[in-house]
Amino acid sequence: MAATSQIARDVDLKFNKIAVLTDFSKNSDDALQYAAAFARDNGADLILAHAYIPPACACAAPEFALAYQAFEAFRGSLESRLLSETEADYLRDVKCTILLREGEAADLMEDLSDADLIVVGTSGHTGLERAALGSTAERIFRSSSIPVLTIGPRCQPGNIGKGQMNAIICATDLSPNTQAIVLPYAVSIARKYDAELILLRVVTNRGIPFSFERTMASAEPLDRMKALLPDHIDLPRKPKYLVGFGTPDEVILAEARNRKSGLIVMGARKTGLLGALARRFEDGTAYSVAANAPCPVLTVRER
Repeated sequence: MAATSQIARDVDLKFNKIAVLTDFSKNSDDALQYAAAFARDNGADLILAHAYIPPACACAAPEFALAYQAFEAFRGSLESRLLSETEADYLRDVKCTILLREGEAADLMEDLSDADLIVVGTSGHTGLERAALGSTAERIFRSSSIPVLTIGPRCQPGNIGKGQMNAIICATDLSPNTQAIVLPYAVSIARKYDAELILLRVVTNRGIPFSFERTMASAEPLDRMKALLPDHIDLPRKPKYLVGFGTPDEVILAEARNRKSGLIVMGARKTGLLGALARRFEDGTAYSVAANAPCPVLTVRER
């Protein structure tokens, strides 16, 4: 505990390079606007990145020269589209470059290893639709060693930026991973934006119906959360500690709405291929929150 508290007290994480993954959809446009605001507030450079699969017609062309021309024309059109995105008014005071790579979105991570933050939009698909289409955002934040800021379809515009981020919810399972890796990001961003930091622990036991019993059940997790942030920690406002009861994603989302949170910070479990496929059919907490939150969600993957 002592080592973790020291990390949280002294940390001042920097965001110098921010990468935005785009597929030119409205979800990606929304993500780019949020990323621009975050980059501006942090004095960061922005990389607008896109991955593409070559069109089948180029591969099927009877002559190599024709195939090459088709491929180059296709790539050139994508490059022009990326460059036009960087000319948006809200990016004029942000240094912005582009990255174009053949492959899938996950392949971009090899070229973005020096980024401090990945920003990606999500359509918020769940259930069978999610299983069929997959979720780029989820694949990214479960595989990326870089923190990922997910912008879902329910995010309210204008709630990120100095003076606009009123509260930050840090959902914690009180694991060593959360304490050492997730909490420092929540503390650093709360300092940066003068936001109230709210630590939230969800107890999944639904068999505690009465307020007295819930008060008793809350005592131990409350004490453990308070041990993470000593009284003399350098935060703009006194932190709050909450214990909720129920399904984790439902409780986190409800608290975010009720407290008009500008950001949710939480951990994400690392999964291999089989784990990722399994999660297509059972909405994991991290994805469910990212897909349905009224604000951006910063996920930090376990190591």
